Amino acid sequence: MSVLPSSIQQQQQQQRQEHSDNTGVLWKRQLDPSTIATVSSTTLLRSSSSESGGETSSDETKVQKKIAARKKRVEIGYQTSALALAAMACIGFVKYRFVEPIPIPFMLHIIAGPWMAASVAFHLVGSGSNDRLETGVCKRLNLALASFGIIGLLAKDIITTAQPLWIFACLVATINSIKGYGYGLKGWDLKMMEGNAAAVKDILGGALTSLKSVFAVPAVFSRSTGYAALAATFGAMKCATLYKLVSHMAAVGSMRKMVWIPLAFQYKKLLLLTVAALTLKDAVDQNETGSPKGWGAAPVGLGLATAAATGATAAYSITQGSLYLGGWTAFLAVFSAVDGINRWTTINYPIKVTKRKSNK
Repeated sequence: MSVLPSSIQQQQQQQRQEHSDNTGVLWKRQLDPSTIATVSSTTLLRSSSSESGGETSSDETKVQKKIAARKKRVEIGYQTSALALAAMACIGFVKYRFVEPIPIPFMLHIIAGPWMAASVAFHLVGSGSNDRLETGVCKRLNLALASFGIIGLLAKDIITTAQPLWIFACLVATINSIKGYGYGLKGWDLKMMEGNAAAVKDILGGALTSLKSVFAVPAVFSRSTGYAALAATFGAMKCATLYKLVSHMAAVGSMRKMVWIPLAFQYKKLLLLTVAALTLKDAVDQNETGSPKGWGAAPVGLGLATAAATGATAAYSITQGSLYLGGWTAFLAVFSAVDGINRWTTINYPIKVTKRKSNK
């Protein structure tokens, strides 16, 4: 009877000792700094990776939203410029045709400037959504429209009707076109795009490229040659007007202001016509018949607008006694109008045009 309790007591003591040993090992593991560091580092890595992934995705979403907002603002700016400048052309037509009638060639000569600027702004509406601002054509048009707006603001005193609307239209056209050129140069995220140069170098390079494009014609009797002649004609008229403008601004006299302002208005119109002719030549050289979708993506509207403004310039030159210049400009206006109508028919009625060509 005395042996059994002692053995049982020994077993109980042994179990308690093993339990205490196991408990001590567990406490040591829990209190071990390396174990704590390993567990904490693993936990931190998991949490940091999840947080960094969430931050990256949120940053990308913010950038995409910002780019979409910039595209929308640029498109609204082009639309606003086009509508405001078109309204100024309509106001000029009503005033000088019905309220204060003047000869029709003079009236067309006056409204051709805002008409051409509205057409260029309308042409650029689809360039933002179609990601075409980085192309040389859109850069050239943006710089020309910005120059038009700046000169229009400097020479605003010649506008006697709806001058606040004119200031608003020129201001929006200037700011939005500079932004459009900047986005085309640096990209929508405003980081310099690969292969692009600084603004001054880009403008000089674009000017040299445009000059080379005038003389790069595939054949003497071709559509490309016709638009090259149109660009060369308006370019020469622009240079002659610029020479007169600088000469009158350098002269001293009380009538200096009333002389250089009309010359400035004529210069900005000729600048737009020159750039539009180069744009149409590029479209012909690249065989741009199936253009991207959008308001101003296709060169059809710009071609017809250029033909109308060229015809107005021809009529004004003839009334001023420049028969040779007026006759030559009228010929280029007819060429541009015919080509624009043909291009419009090809895009809108391609089946009928194809059948007609096959029958021939």
